[in-house]
Amino acid sequence: MTALLDNIINPINQWYRDSSIRAFVQWWTGELKQWVPEEYRKNIFPEAEAVYINQGDQDTPMLWRYSNQEFKALPRDEDLENNEWWHQINHYIADSDVDVSTTYLLASQHAIVRNVTLPQAAIGDIDSVLAFELDKYVPFQANEAVFAWRQGPVDDGSEKVLILLAVIKKDILENILQAINSKGVKLSAIDINMGSDESPEPLGVNLLPEELRKKKDWTKWKLYGGLMLAVLLLLSLVMYNSLDNKRSRIDSLNNQVDSLRKDARRAKLLENQLNQTITAANFLGNLKQQIPSRVLMIHELNEKIPQNTYLSRIIIDNERMEVVGQSDNANALVPILNESDTWYEPKIVGNVRPDPRSGKEQFTIKAELQPTTEEEADNDA
Repeated sequence: MTALLDNIINPINQWYRDSSIRAFVQWWTGELKQWVPEEYRKNIFPEAEAVYINQGDQDTPMLWRYSNQEFKALPRDEDLENNEWWHQINHYIADSDVDVSTTYLLASQHAIVRNVTLPQAAIGDIDSVLAFELDKYVPFQANEAVFAWRQGPVDDGSEKVLILLAVIKKDILENILQAINSKGVKLSAIDINMGSDESPEPLGVNLLPEELRKKKDWTKWKLYGGLMLAVLLLLSLVMYNSLDNKRSRIDSLNNQVDSLRKDARRAKLLENQLNQTITAANFLGNLKQQIPSRVLMIHELNEKIPQNTYLSRIIIDNERMEVVGQSDNANALVPILNESDTWYEPKIVGNVRPDPRSGKEQFTIKAELQPTTEEEADNDA
């Protein structure tokens, strides 16, 4: 897993290191740091530190730490029973809160440093080009050497690229690794000291082969990644449950709304039916109030018709009354019937004809019905 991450990240780091984005990010980060108070700056923007082992011509190497763009002697840890330099380095790295890289500084007299100019087309494969042409720049065989390079500034429109090349012999590298590895110190880089022992100045190259460099500790990032994944899963679960609860609530509310709509429609239908029933009842009631009672009309006819008159047919509808019968004097019936409050304007319809059998006059009288007033309806009730 770590090798896979290294294979993915190393080319990205190489591209980022050579791109102009890195310069912009460094400038922007520096400007941003200036806005943060100094007492909080170290906690918010912790800077990675580097420990340098400067052997020089001394038996015991000098230890330096590089922080905030400044070299300072590595402080001695008085708590250590053994004051050997490798114990100090390992203890310092273990107690540090930030990433610490360890670099071995090789004296400049043991290395060959050259400025090499390459065509712009070779910038994508500089390692292969330098390995092929290495014997042009050093006085020994290419298979006996180890080289590293650093790209210089590139002028706009220029077809050449300036490369700072550093070369050492393999036996020197092997001696360094044997001496360092025997002390239990894991190197991240081997650089060239272009300054003095008292004031080191790294060249900025890494002569340590890629496979021998101290691998980045991904344990912390794996833990962070696992925690982040767990947070995302929990957040997704919470969001899913929240959305599911909202959907359930919405479905429940929609069902309630549908039920209320159905109840409202039923209530509206019942209201319409009730209104229709009330209208019909009012119509019948009004009709009953307006049209005189048939019983009362017949009773009144029975009282007003003289003894010499009899009726053979009575027709009563909603608007008029028709009476057919025989009488000794049919014309005398009209004034008598005109005295009624139930009907009005009675009149003989057609001709009055004598009946040869009874000797009486046959008649047909029609009258318009008089609507009943509310007062009369109340009196009838």
